[in-house]
Amino acid sequence: MKLVLICSFFGLLYADSEPQREYILFEKVDHDLSGCLDRSEVDNIFLAFDTDHNQEVTRTEFENDWLTLYQLGNAREANLLFNKADANGDGHLTHTDMPLIYSYFDMNSDGCVDMNEFLTQWGDLKLAPIDVSVIDAGDTTVAPAGTTHANNGHHGR
Repeated sequence: MKLVLICSFFGLLYADSEPQREYILFEKVDHDLSGCLDRSEVDNIFLAFDTDHNQEVTRTEFENDWLTLYQLGNAREANLLFNKADANGDGHLTHTDMPLIYSYFDMNSDGCVDMNEFLTQWGDLKLAPIDVSVIDAGDTTVAPAGTTHANNGHHGR
């Protein structure tokens, strides 16, 4: 009985850890179980926050779901991520923002966001500030493999 309780406790601690939540999120949206997120699967991560189903995610929707529904982190992290995901700076996450979001996660531009890219870029989104003044809403370039946009800016293909 004690062993079951101890295992359950450590299981809860592990599931509540930062990398584990992102890992679970990746697994949940990888609908074809390929180990690779395609464009629509990454889009679905962000569009899942659209609680009123009007094809746009407001800051309030994002923060509320981030904190309560998905329990992905704190309000500061939610706001940082929202600001970075809002590629065109209009205050809403829409289909217009999705190409830049996908190119951000697909670090090596191979059309596949694997677990390593996802965890690396998700962590980077939550931690590193980004200068949104250098982002052109029409720019779909990505950083070279092994680097992040926030650390090196955009480079042409």
